[in-house]
This record gives sequence, structure tokens and C-alpha cells, in this order.
Amino acid sequence: MSLTPEFRAEIERDQSERLGPDDAATRHEGEFLSIALLQQRLRAGATAAAEPGVCTNCGEHCLPLAVYCDEDCRADHEQRLVANTREGRGRR
Repeated sequence: MSLTPEFRAEIERDQSERLGPDDAATRHEGEFLSIALLQQRLRAGATAAAEPGVCTNCGEHCLPLAVYCDEDCRADHEQRLVANTREGRGRR
């Protein structure tokens, strides 16, 4: 994955610059946010997209643009995702 020009400029900036505590905190916050967004993009790209018209939970056919056949399937699937994340198994 290539770095964006803005991120590359941030990395290559002169590190001898002296920052005050507030500026350093703001810079650290920006770095943290950039890393978190990149990790989220990578995780989102690693998961399979839901197929419209097929329930993500039970696999049954549903409305053409729907990804769940009803609210019970949605709740069941979301509950399972939370449990898997809590147990360290990721998305399934």
C-alpha cells in the first residue's frame, strides 16, 4: 500500500522542530487518528461484502436490495459478531 502525499510529507518533515506541549499533543492525536483510519480501511477491505438479496445471517433469499431477511436475523448476526470480537475470533 502506498503512502498518500500528505502522509509522506508528515513523515519527512524536519524532526528538529520544537513543539510546545499542546502542539505535540495535537500532532500525536493526528498520528493516532491516521493509523486508526488506515487499520479500519484494511479491516474493511479484508471482509467480504454482503451480497444483496441473500441474508447475511441465514443465507436465505430476501428482498433484492436487503442483506438480512428480517430484524431477528440482523440482531442475531450482530450479536454473533460482537461475541466473536470479544473472544478474539474476528468477523465471521
